[in-house]
Parts: sequence; structure tokens; C-alpha cells
Amino acid sequence: MSLTSPAPQPAQDAMPSTRGLNFYQEDRNLQFLCEALMGAAAFERARPLLAEMGAVAGGELDELAAQADKNPPTLRAFDSAGRRVDEVVFHPAYHAMERIAFSRFGLAALSHHDGVLGWPGRVPQTVKYALSYLFAQSEFGLLCPVNMTDSAARMLEHYGSPELKAAWIPRLTTTDFDQLRQGTQWMTEKTGGSDVGAATTIARKGADGVWRLWGDKWFCSNANTDVALTLARPEGAPAGTRGLAMFLVPKRLPDGAKNGWIINRLKDKFGSRSMASGEVTYEGAVAYVVGEVGNGFKQMMEMVNLSRLSNAMRAAGIMRRALLESLVHARGRAAFGSPLLALPLLRASVMEMLLDVEAAASVVFNSAAVFDRWNGGSAEDRKLFRILTPVAKCWITARARTVTSEAMNVRGGNGYIEEWVNARLVRDAYLGSIWEGATPIVALDVQRAIMREQCHEPLFAFLGARLQQVTEPAAKPWVDVVVQAVESLRRRLDGWGPSLARRPSSRPSPWPTFSITSSPRACSFTKARRSVTARRTSASSWSEPCMSSAGSSRAILTRPRSARAILAGSIRRSAGRPSRLQLSLGPAASPEPRLT
Repeated sequence: MSLTSPAPQPAQDAMPSTRGLNFYQEDRNLQFLCEALMGAAAFERARPLLAEMGAVAGGELDELAAQADKNPPTLRAFDSAGRRVDEVVFHPAYHAMERIAFSRFGLAALSHHDGVLGWPGRVPQTVKYALSYLFAQSEFGLLCPVNMTDSAARMLEHYGSPELKAAWIPRLTTTDFDQLRQGTQWMTEKTGGSDVGAATTIARKGADGVWRLWGDKWFCSNANTDVALTLARPEGAPAGTRGLAMFLVPKRLPDGAKNGWIINRLKDKFGSRSMASGEVTYEGAVAYVVGEVGNGFKQMMEMVNLSRLSNAMRAAGIMRRALLESLVHARGRAAFGSPLLALPLLRASVMEMLLDVEAAASVVFNSAAVFDRWNGGSAEDRKLFRILTPVAKCWITARARTVTSEAMNVRGGNGYIEEWVNARLVRDAYLGSIWEGATPIVALDVQRAIMREQCHEPLFAFLGARLQQVTEPAAKPWVDVVVQAVESLRRRLDGWGPSLARRPSSRPSPWPTFSITSSPRACSFTKARRSVTARRTSASSWSEPCMSSAGSSRAILTRPRSARAILAGSIRRSAGRPSRLQLSLGPAASPEPRLT
């Protein structure tokens, strides 16, 4: 758990700080992931950019983020003449952070233009997410507008008319801050953020052929946006999500006049206080259809899914910052005659945090690599990305709450004081699980990905291929645990319906497989070219000694008295010890023998 910077002499009264550290150079795990996933050439090109961002995150950005958090935005609804202006006023620190994100590092432009940051061609997603991961360790809130602007441009690239693309994509993706136009997506209404189909915002097409919107949006992130992608129901459209269309709604019309929306107020939020979130009312706002009128919800969910990976990345970033704070504090402060990090219970606590942090980073950057392959045209990776993003968002944002809270505990009383970063990390961590769908909603989206597109199949194949690469003997028993968990999950999924029955695949299975035959008195199965026969010894069990590749064991088969002999099998293997093969007879309705 050592850091790359030299350890200070621990002192009883020390109050160590991370200020001034290079967050990239201190993170050996991030360097390992980047080297493994980017490829040698891309990693060499990215390293100086990552080191630069690491230095900014550990110094300038960290100072600005603390100022912006303590000075949240305010709403100036009217000007001195009483005219409605709906201007969001920010502390100068926030605008300075915007310039770092949008201009100096081009975080919203990296995926859209060749040559950003001097890169030959488009910057890979892995590089973009690595830079953003470092940025998130100091500033969480601003990455919402950055991601929304990036995603809005992607939606227009895929679904926008030629006129909308020409008018907006160059301004959403520029690194010239004075020319930049920021984007967002507004979906949540008073009727609910989860039950989107209950939306009440209405779209009417006038005699002039122009669409106009009426209705309220209840939780509007990046309230100071220049353009919003939003959902509304055209008059006469059916109820539910099928009747929703996606519209682009600019803040200002082509002649410079203010469009017909008002910001009712800004939210007084628990966390992410630097970024403006508000409540907006459309009062005949001019809007432009994006894509097919009947596909608005489907298109919006694609944007949401992209945002979920960004959300998971931000959560992973603040988890890493929480761990870094704990390590710096625990190795620089002494108690009971030794550094805190040498105390067994505290060291165990930090180790648990480390496991969560490195697992979260691995999920995020492997997902970014899948995103790159999808962008390259891989249909299989599109399905893999489809299921990885909600899973990552659900798990990582939940763990961020635990890790940041534990880091506050490691620092003790100072961790509870707003002068230190821990309190802000805890506050920001609680938003991730709510953004882009609370946990039950995201879980249902995972189920949709499984039921409608069988996205679990490429996920299981991906996991199996990774597990086959594990060669460390001490890790083998844990590989077996994962194998069994995946197969248990697969059996549960098979029970969801015939559409999920396992389909033939051209790629070899990474999981152990058996060939099984049975009769009233005996059953045989073959594994790894070894044949084993078990004979019936009573009404409820079958038993016969057998040999496996790891040594001697017994095969034990049990079944209910009334069930037919449909077999399901499992094997638990452990290095250097006898294997134990257990098979149980499934119910008569089982369509086929299944490995358990």
C-alpha cells in the first residue's frame, strides 16, 4: 500500500495533507491499468497528459474545488429593469475549473475531434476516462456538465438532423471556452424521476410547423446550460414511454432572444454544490425534434447509459481520493508509538478500502476499453457495454458511500470538519446512487438488457476469459468461487424464461462442462475425457468412487423420490487437493441437464 512519494517521519501531532501531491504519480494501480488497457503506443502518448492532470488535480484544481464548494451558485432571475433573465451566477473558482476541464484538457471534445491535446486522431475512451478519473478526485460536480455536453454531442451525431448537427456539434465540442456551448439532459418531473412514462410535459406543433413545449422539469442538472435534450409528449401520442419524443431546447433563439423557459429556483443540495441544479418550467419553449418522434425514450436511455459509466467513473475517482487521504494520514501520523498504518485494525480497514478502490477502477477502465471496441464496430462489445454500464453504476456508487465514510473514520475528528476534503467526498458520494436511476431502477435495466438482448452472454464470456488468465496458485480457489457464482446466476437466469435458454456459441466455453446420461439404476458423465459411472445405492442417493484430475473423490447424487433423473452437476476444484464432484437431480420440468 506504499505511495511513490517518500514517507514522512510519523509524528504524534502531525496532520498530513495530500495537497501538492501528483495524483497520477501516486497511483500505481492506475498506471498499471492504463498500460494494460491502452496499448503501449497510446500509453506512452498519454503518460505526460496524465501526469499533467495529476499535478493539476493535486494542487490548483483542489484549491478551486474547495472554494466553489463553499460558494455555490445563485440565481439572478431578473435584471435591474425587471426583465426575466434567469442567469446563474457562479463563483470565479467555478469558471476557472470550467476552463481547465473544457479548454485546457478538452474533456468534452476528446471523443469528437481529431487532434485534441495533440493526439493523432480521436483520443481513446480509456484515455478520456483516465483523465476524468484524476479530475474527479478533486472536483466531482463539474464533471456532470462535462459529461452531459459530451453525451449531447454524441446523441446529435447519431440522431440529429443535418441542421441540428451543423448548428450545435461544433459549439458543444470546441475547446475555445469563449465559443463553447454546454449541454444537458432534463428528464425528471414531479411525477417521478424513475417512472418516466408518467411525464406530463406536452409538445405542440403549431401552424408554423414549430414545436413548442409546456411543462415542468423538477431536477435539472447544469441549470445554466445553453441547450437541453429533453423528453415531452406530443399531443395525441400514447401514454407511457412509447409516447415520448426527444427534443433539443436552446436557451436562446437564433435571433438572440430568450427562449420560453424559466428557472424557478436552484436546489440547495447536500453534495455536488459547485454545480447548479434547478427547477425549470417550459412556457411555450421552441424545441426541435431529435431522431424519430416515437423513439425519444429509447434515445434518452442511450444517453443515460453513457452517463452511467461517467457516474461510475466519478464515484471511483472520489473513492481513490478517499483512499489516498487515508494512506497519507495513516503513514504520517503516529499513535501508541508507531505510525497509524502499522496498527493492525486500521491497516485492515485501509486494505478493505484498497480492494474496493482497485476493483472499481478496473471495472471502469475495462468498460472504457469495451467502449473503444464498440466505437470500432464490434456488435458483441455493444452488448457487453450495454450491461456493464448499469452494473458498474449500481455497484461502484454504492461502494463509494462506504469507502468515503470509512476514510472519514480513518482521519477521525478532522475528517468531520469541512476544512478537510473528507466531508465533501462523503456528500458527493451520496449523489451517485441517485443520478441516472436509483438502485432498483438500475437493477431493472440490467434485467431488460438480459431479457431483451441476452447481454449476459458476452458478460459471462468476458469473465470466463479473464478467469482463464489467472495463474497465481493462491488465487485459484477464488477463481472457483467466481465460477460457481456465475453458474449459479446462469441457472437463475435460465429460469426467467425460454428466451434465455443457452444458445449454441462458436466460441469455446470457459466454464467446466459435462456430458451426462442416466438410467433408473445408474448414470454416467464424462469430464475431460474421463468416464465415471455412479450406481444407485438407495431411493435417494447415488454413489461411486471416481477419479478426477486433482485426485480421488466421491461423486454423490441426490434427488427427490418423485423427480425424474434430469441431472445438473457442479465441480469444485482446488489446487493440490482432491476435487469433490456433486451432482443433484433437478425437477422433471428441467429442459436439459445443467452445470451448477
